[in-house]
Amino acid sequence: SEIGELETLLFSVGLSLAFLLLAGLFMNELCLLFSALKPLSPVNLAIILNPLVFISVILDCLRRRETKILGIKKIALSPMTLVFLFPIVLSVVGAMWVNAFENNVFLLLMFIVISILFVVTVSSQKLIPPKFYSLFVFVMAISLLYHYSLISRYIYMGDVHIEYFVFKTTQNDARWYSTNPYSPNTYYGTMYSMLSVTILPTIYSNLLNMDPAWTFKIVFPLIFSFVPLGLYQMWKKYFGKKSAFISAFLFMAYETFYTEMLGLNRQMVAELFFVLILLVFFSDEMKTYKKTICFAIFSFGLITSHYGLSVIFLFFISLSFISLILVRHARKNVTLSMVVLFFVMMFAWYIFTSEGAVLEDILLFGNHVSNQLNDFFNFQSRGKLVLRGLGLESPPTIWNAVSRVFAYITEGLIVVGFVGLIRKRVELSFKKEYFIFTMLAWIFLAALIIVPGLANTMRMTRFYHVLLFFLAPLCVVGARILAELAFKHRKELATSILLLSCLLYTSPSPRD
Repeated sequence: SEIGELETLLFSVGLSLAFLLLAGLFMNELCLLFSALKPLSPVNLAIILNPLVFISVILDCLRRRETKILGIKKIALSPMTLVFLFPIVLSVVGAMWVNAFENNVFLLLMFIVISILFVVTVSSQKLIPPKFYSLFVFVMAISLLYHYSLISRYIYMGDVHIEYFVFKTTQNDARWYSTNPYSPNTYYGTMYSMLSVTILPTIYSNLLNMDPAWTFKIVFPLIFSFVPLGLYQMWKKYFGKKSAFISAFLFMAYETFYTEMLGLNRQMVAELFFVLILLVFFSDEMKTYKKTICFAIFSFGLITSHYGLSVIFLFFISLSFISLILVRHARKNVTLSMVVLFFVMMFAWYIFTSEGAVLEDILLFGNHVSNQLNDFFNFQSRGKLVLRGLGLESPPTIWNAVSRVFAYITEGLIVVGFVGLIRKRVELSFKKEYFIFTMLAWIFLAALIIVPGLANTMRMTRFYHVLLFFLAPLCVVGARILAELAFKHRKELATSILLLSCLLYTSPSPRD
């Protein structure tokens, strides 16, 4: 096949989500055209979606020229596989135990088990071969997300309450309108224009007969757990399996992954489409026409899932294309047609849905940043989170200070890794496009620090979480460079010790 098994799994999940978004939108508009009052009712969804799925299976079988409808191989559950699944059991049981007895002993045990497995995995390839890396990444993601989302029967804090409101409105009406039903409130309008929190959860809740709150608490974290897996697949091509595995652990250890993101269901879905587009960009195996099709489908999913992440992606793709022109590099992966297609799709959707509420919101954010430029020399205008990240805010307790020291060490390793990458202190087979994306991530991070008010448009923790898509592997590179300078003969051991000391301390850190 053109792509590996892991990429096949990731693309299957992404295409399934995009299929539900497109099919739900198509059903909604078609039924409303014929005056059907409840196009997204459970009966209508079952009548239309089931034949579409069946036809897709038949077409796939005809394309493969196979007579078997389901060619499922036997899955051998080795003892090591069962060991890796143990943290998920501890996560679910621990959350239920907290709900019933207000005791978190199983959740603490989950962190201990994950830490031990991580140490053993990094330290010895004989005990845990690299073929288990992807499984462990997925297990860690599920365990960390469910240990937080399954506590209590209520939804998490943040934007999720407004997301839940527009979801329930769509489900109760069994239809989605492209016009803003909450005029003149543009914020509700921007939420309503996102299919990821209107049509998508309506389909899942209706077909699975699941309580709406538990749709957000179970289904969406499961979707989000594929994001670290996609990043691992992307990173291992350039940094190797072990470094990619450690980078994925760093990405998940950053507390925004398993806390703040649970209150941002639309961004969880959008991040999966973001990662899938990156995999399409950096794939050498896919044919051109398949790349174009996948790019268009995943772009639609990203645009209709989260407008903030779409703007960030437009920043990356447009500036990377311009950079490739300036360095006179062949533009095979990032082309002008892709940039134009994404730009047109994005602004067409944001202008013609919810009476342009999304576009109006983007302009309001731009106006806010421009007004803040008068306070350029006032550090307080950057926000508390930026000052905290730069070490310019005093910690409230001694334990918080210790935690911040390890966080600053991690940031320092990322800086060292970036400098080493620029000076070619490490041998990595980078694509020119990937290197440019990494450079743009640093430029974006610098802009968040330098430009007053910019970090407050989507909260600095969320920006940093997204930028870790490109910066997380640099932490491993930085540790490798320092270990090579200090311990020339035992640099592999020194690298592992340095990273373990930072990552294991910061992984279960409480919110500040």
